[in-house]
Amino acid sequence: MTGWIITFIFRRFDIKIGSYMRKKIELFGLRMKAAVQSHPVEVSLSVLACAMGCYDYESEGSFFDMVLQYMPVVFLFVYTLNRCCARMRRRLLYYFSALLWIPFLMMPVERSFSSTHLVSLIIVILVYLGSGWMKDNKRFVENTLFFVRSLLYAGGLSVVIYLLSGSIYKSIQYIFEIWQDEAERIIAYTAFVVFSIIFPLLFLMFNERRERSWLPSKSKLFDVLLNYVLSPALLIYAVILYLYFIKIAVLWSLPKGAVASIVVSFTAAAFILKGCQVFLTRRYYDWFYDHASLAVFPALVMFWIGTFYRIREYGFTEPRVYLVVVGLILTGAAVLFSVKRWASYLYVACWAILLLASVTYIPGMTAKNIEHISQMSRKDDPMKKSWEVEYIHISSDKPVDIRGYNTMASLRSYKMSDAARLVAENDTIAVYDEEDVLVYQKSYDGFLDGQLRKVGLSRLAPIPESVYPDLLRIDMDSSAIILEAIDLRRDSANHINYIIGSCYLKQ
Repeated sequence: MTGWIITFIFRRFDIKIGSYMRKKIELFGLRMKAAVQSHPVEVSLSVLACAMGCYDYESEGSFFDMVLQYMPVVFLFVYTLNRCCARMRRRLLYYFSALLWIPFLMMPVERSFSSTHLVSLIIVILVYLGSGWMKDNKRFVENTLFFVRSLLYAGGLSVVIYLLSGSIYKSIQYIFEIWQDEAERIIAYTAFVVFSIIFPLLFLMFNERRERSWLPSKSKLFDVLLNYVLSPALLIYAVILYLYFIKIAVLWSLPKGAVASIVVSFTAAAFILKGCQVFLTRRYYDWFYDHASLAVFPALVMFWIGTFYRIREYGFTEPRVYLVVVGLILTGAAVLFSVKRWASYLYVACWAILLLASVTYIPGMTAKNIEHISQMSRKDDPMKKSWEVEYIHISSDKPVDIRGYNTMASLRSYKMSDAARLVAENDTIAVYDEEDVLVYQKSYDGFLDGQLRKVGLSRLAPIPESVYPDLLRIDMDSSAIILEAIDLRRDSANHINYIIGSCYLKQ
């Protein structure tokens, strides 16, 4: 589409450009056209996502929130079906997949990306990578690198387009002094168009180009990066982990908690770099990568010792369930690659899909179910009867008393002229005035304790609706902060999920 527009402009206004440049522009337009024609459902979903985002923005609602969150999952699944359903009978399945977004309309709205969303995205990527059933490791890794390359190219170009669009708008606004009150709307619409339509189209176009010139084996930078940076760093980590393993064996102590993440990173990096070795012109580390399964074994032993001890002591939580799954995936990879017949990244991908899907989608076996059962069975849990999680939305339609205050500024979640700013992240709430000076900051727990104490409650007590207006107001010496909403999660006590600002008052 972009190529067509540019070519039309040059021809319509008889702009003289070199033949090489003209061929490049026309080729870009033809590739974009081919991508659209080959992927009608994916393009339709992209346009639909843009329309949904614009609708939610204009209505200030969240009707399509879950659809938009899961649209990348739906898009990539449909793209995988497109590849697998080339024949006419199967093609109907591909066309019907255009309706896959509908079930997400019935999902409860989540204000932040949940583990289910992240795991679903990982699963659908693995399904795409495994859809070609490439048992040959070189072809599988080549396909994976090409997929990552296409995402990076499309993402990078989309960000550039978005930033250029913003700079053009700002220039027009400054020079001609127009659209002064439309900044937020134009920025939002530009983001929806660029990241909901242009980014997917660019990905489709880049992912169809399979020239040999892109291969990592053609790149000297790839050789230098793997041979002189990543592989030596991996060996240094291996030495550190082996020395630590000897230390805990001699002292007969338990591995530290953070070692689990180091082991996961080390083991995953070992198998990723092992797959990339086939593209190198000179291979200096075959002595290590040919025995990667044995090399990571002591690290995996440390991982399982530390993980089992902490689960026995503190029980399962949702993150620990997924940590165990990641450990099983990496242990499975080590076992598979120790047997020459089964040493295939395709089988590792299938193993990962099976495990992740089991603890994410199967009722009774999900990570949340396992967490609930584990914590309920712990003998030292004094709040067993209060373990059920409840979500509380605190908001109020009552008018705000602004008597005694001279100015009022809207309270946004991002920096904007003539507006105060509320930042609620990393378990901390912070408010900045119009000049971006910090006027209030507290931890989530400190903020909630103070607000509840003000109305005579504790975090263990249920919250009546009559105190909602007081909880949404933070009074200070010469100013006040009015909140639009507070979302709480209640299990054995009340915890903050997220906070939305309304306005900032000053005397």
